[in-house]
Amino acid sequence: MQQSYTKNYLKIYLWQGVSLVLNFLSMFVVIPYLTSDPITYGIYSVCISFSIFLSYADLGFMGAGQKYAAEYFAKGDKVEEVKVIGFTNFILLIFLLLFSIVFFVLSQQPELLVKGIETANQEYVASSLILILAIFTPTTLLQRLLQMIFGIRMEDFIVQRANIIGSVFKILSVLWFFRAGKYDIVGYFLFTQIINFIAALITLLIARKRYNYNFRDLFRSIYFNKAVFEKTKGLAFASLFITISWILYYELDSIAIGKFLGANQVAIYAIGLTVITFFRSILGILFSPFNVRFNHFIGIGDETALKSFYIQIVTILAPVVVFPIISIAILAQPIILTWVGEEYIASVAIIQFLVFCNIFAFFTYPTNFMLVAKEKQKTLYLVNTLMPFVFWSGIAVSIGVWGVKSFAVFKLVTFVLSAIILYRLMISYLKLNLMNSLKKIFVPMLLPIFFLISVLFTIRDFLPKEKSKINLLIVAIAAGFFIVITFIIQYFSSENWRNQVKKILKLKINEN
Repeated sequence: MQQSYTKNYLKIYLWQGVSLVLNFLSMFVVIPYLTSDPITYGIYSVCISFSIFLSYADLGFMGAGQKYAAEYFAKGDKVEEVKVIGFTNFILLIFLLLFSIVFFVLSQQPELLVKGIETANQEYVASSLILILAIFTPTTLLQRLLQMIFGIRMEDFIVQRANIIGSVFKILSVLWFFRAGKYDIVGYFLFTQIINFIAALITLLIARKRYNYNFRDLFRSIYFNKAVFEKTKGLAFASLFITISWILYYELDSIAIGKFLGANQVAIYAIGLTVITFFRSILGILFSPFNVRFNHFIGIGDETALKSFYIQIVTILAPVVVFPIISIAILAQPIILTWVGEEYIASVAIIQFLVFCNIFAFFTYPTNFMLVAKEKQKTLYLVNTLMPFVFWSGIAVSIGVWGVKSFAVFKLVTFVLSAIILYRLMISYLKLNLMNSLKKIFVPMLLPIFFLISVLFTIRDFLPKEKSKINLLIVAIAAGFFIVITFIIQYFSSENWRNQVKKILKLKINEN
């Protein structure tokens, strides 16, 4: 196993940067086409949101399996690594097949999912999208398998490269599926699924060649292994509980809104959900290498290094998370108006509430990693019991007054409450008191944040407000420019942050 993974981190972030640009480009190009028909877009959003269940079909065993596979990799035990990966993918395969059957049944009666289907074309769209999900469900197995193999080796960037190439084809395809007089959302979705499958196959071939990986042994290991089950079940069942909690808190919004408020309200909410999903995917890739490193440290029994690594992640990534989120929240109105137009103006408040749900991600992600790595199962149960209870209780009492906005408001309320608990757990583990932790983590960001808020509120009313790609690009460039200036201020105003950045750059030079 490597001693330093700085070069791997930087490669991951380089390709994540490319992916970020493509995601922005996708938002510029794809979403305006999709939203040109709000009702159909609402149906699309509900159907696609239903696909989230594919991500959770492993019942928590994939997360637990990756932890133990990473520990075996750190110890150099490839035989046990393959056994763990094979068993966890067996669990995933069984439930993916069940979900595929459920999707097929729902494709015959899409009105069970979406309220407000009125025309034969709308029914065709809903039915076709769900049927495509059923057919391409096995792609999820390949994707998760590859994430484990590359992830435990800290080489996620290889998977990202393949996905980036696929994303280019997806973006270009909108020019065909949504050209003048044509709105083929079903053809577009089918094409994206085919691209995902091809990208997974190519990445599989890369893994075989790069690691001399014996996939015959791996596929032979895809069966129920009692020994691996006994080892992983405690953490897996905790992960399953977290998964259920996360689905109830995070993933049922569009489905519930579509069922009770209609497709038009789904479209309004889906714009905000697109933004928060964008941030969520970026944060997931940003922090996922550190999750593996936590497990490496546990595998070799070096908890001192784990604590040092933990606080470094929190302090250096705090500005990376906070500055863009503040910018999106302040500029939500010009973003909406130039991106999807005035008919989605109600989405402005939705975006502002939802985007702040990630404001504390710089410590909530690592703290959750720590709880899993240390197998703090009781704490995981406690934190994840709170989230869906607060969320749905809040919606129940407020939906009659606030409508669709109540989903965004109580998503933020729930996140803030869980963040408070996780922050307390973090400083306790790191043996910091409250004032020292605030001074170390938050105080260095105060001056840059003050600058960012002041300047963005000043320029907000002068930015374009008419829907067009050029105007959206102007808003994005303005936001990006001032975010960069804010990072420069952070660099020169925070000695600790500056030293950490220099240390990373020095390690990069030495590794080259």
